[in-house]
Amino acid sequence: MNTLSQIQAEVAALPVNLQGEVLDFVQFVKLRRGLPQAGPEATSGLADTGDSPFFRALTEAGFVGCIDTDEQISTRYKSQLDFSAKVGVQP
Repeated sequence: MNTLSQIQAEVAALPVNLQGEVLDFVQFVKLRRGLPQAGPEATSGLADTGDSPFFRALTEAGFVGCIDTDEQISTRYKSQLDFSAKVGVQP
């Protein structure tokens, strides 16, 4: 078995999010060594959404996200959050 076949077998056995990390690593090594990047036809089997592997892993894990608000949430969080469902809280 040649090296390419071994690499393909190992990568195929990984979860999708880890396959993305392997791809990122290969692209990093090529960039660092000044090698040309592969065209889009070489990576057609992978869905290129432009998202980072970390974001894709969170999405696959079912991560919902967080609230979208301004950067001053730490000083005005009480006006942003709704405590009405909490028992015994006086408005």
